[in-house]
Amino acid sequence: MFTATLLLSLLACDGGGATFKGTSMIEYFPFDGSRDATYVNADTAGVPWHLLVHKVEPTENVDGREIATFEYAMEDGTLLYAVKWSTQSQSPIQIEAWADGTADFTVFDPPINVSDAYMHSDTSVTTETGGTTYTSTFFGPEDCPVLWGGLDWTGCAHIRIDDGDGDDNVGPKFAGDYWFVTRYGAAWMTTTGYEQWTLSDYNWDTGG
Repeated sequence: MFTATLLLSLLACDGGGATFKGTSMIEYFPFDGSRDATYVNADTAGVPWHLLVHKVEPTENVDGREIATFEYAMEDGTLLYAVKWSTQSQSPIQIEAWADGTADFTVFDPPINVSDAYMHSDTSVTTETGGTTYTSTFFGPEDCPVLWGGLDWTGCAHIRIDDGDGDDNVGPKFAGDYWFVTRYGAAWMTTTGYEQWTLSDYNWDTGG
């Protein structure tokens, strides 16, 4: 009788329906297969070159987390920076390390949480690491029309990674705003020191 009464009480509290635990974030960070993306900057006069983003193969697996290194370079091959992103089912999306240009990687211990496994709109996660406090905010789904193929994506996950220094032109180059889409990753992004980058080309090969 006690168990039945408790169950009925719990159902009454939420109307008898399932509670929405939030948006699954792992879907917006795809690592499968080889991936290469090209971006055009909104400031075409000041930044006439394209940004090339390349996923380095193979990925790493550490304690069940998949870690993928993405390199961000100019068209002439100049490496601007690299970021080690990591994912694991039912776990936060994280940044494990980053390198400025050709410098050695700075490893974050603990890693920076870019998201929780599931998030509601207008919620944040905070990470203190390496003497810096990073705050990552999920603003919710937003539209993000892009140049590539005349696509007009809706429901993009808008995430801001704030390095806490109050200056958008200095600090780790991965800080900024991202609009992620499922299967492809970032469709728009405004990173440290740059206006918005818009996806203009994409190559994804699963090897299947």
